[in-house]
Amino acid sequence: AKALAFLGALYGTIGLIGARLMKLPHPEWDFFRDISGEHNGSANPSDCKESDLNVGLPAKFVTTNTTQFPLLWLSVFGNATGGLALLSSSKLMMMDIWAGIAPDIVTSSFTTGYVSSLGIGMAVGRFGWSALSDRLGRQNTYALFGLAMPIVGMAPALCHAAVESADDSSAMLALFYGGSVLSISFYGGIFSVLPAYIADLFGQKHTGSIHGKALTAWAASAVAGPMGLSYLRSQSESAALANLVETIDDESTFEQAFGCSINDSDAIQTLIDAKTITISRCLELVPDGTSDPTPFLYDSTCHVAAGMMGVAALANFAIRPLDVKKVLGEMK
Repeated sequence: AKALAFLGALYGTIGLIGARLMKLPHPEWDFFRDISGEHNGSANPSDCKESDLNVGLPAKFVTTNTTQFPLLWLSVFGNATGGLALLSSSKLMMMDIWAGIAPDIVTSSFTTGYVSSLGIGMAVGRFGWSALSDRLGRQNTYALFGLAMPIVGMAPALCHAAVESADDSSAMLALFYGGSVLSISFYGGIFSVLPAYIADLFGQKHTGSIHGKALTAWAASAVAGPMGLSYLRSQSESAALANLVETIDDESTFEQAFGCSINDSDAIQTLIDAKTITISRCLELVPDGTSDPTPFLYDSTCHVAAGMMGVAALANFAIRPLDVKKVLGEMK
């Protein structure tokens, strides 16, 4: 409660300071005169024209009569869903998998620092990728975000390799750490680049309203990402527990530990749902040499997330530029 009260007071104070510092420009200030060099003496006039800000396709037309908008929506949805799945699972993967592989390195303080690094990566991505997109181009920057696909898709293989070579897993841990931070920076860049991408495609006049409609992709991903992660992990865990139960030879020991017969599948499923039968408890009853299935619980999650990012990359690749002024002329 104290932490939440402190954060509320801190955020409220920052918001109040920001609100007090925001001011309207002087009535005589002319943006276009300033950037053209007439006001500040610049020798390089800008290509920006006042008429460009007054050109743009209406939001209703964009959402219902163009192929570019649904493709852009799908690109944002796929990238955001994959990013949220990674954001939700990366801390769990660090604790469930890497803490067992490298317990001397992955301590509670290390995990806390890792979560902080993800937050920093997202913040740097929001500022950095939006700045780079001015040089790379919006579509090229979104294409670059597709690099998260192999990073996320190969994360399970990296974990499996680390389990098999547990004596020297620090390099693989560093790859997982750096790859996940880079992927999260892409997730931050999706939203900072999006308004400029919309302006480039549909003109600047109605960018705000089109941006609001495009953000429904993020809202949908905020539901689909965590829910999909939870479902896929629970399915993987149930399958792993079922396999462990089948390897238990001593039925009486199982019945003593969990209070049900090893042949009563309904009761076992009820105890699995209640978290009474867990992987750690089953590993105490299975024969020696049985492998721990924990490192494999996130395989399906990472593969589905990578698949969503692949769909997003294809959607972005399929977007073609519009001649906004020509379309406006045809509308008239």
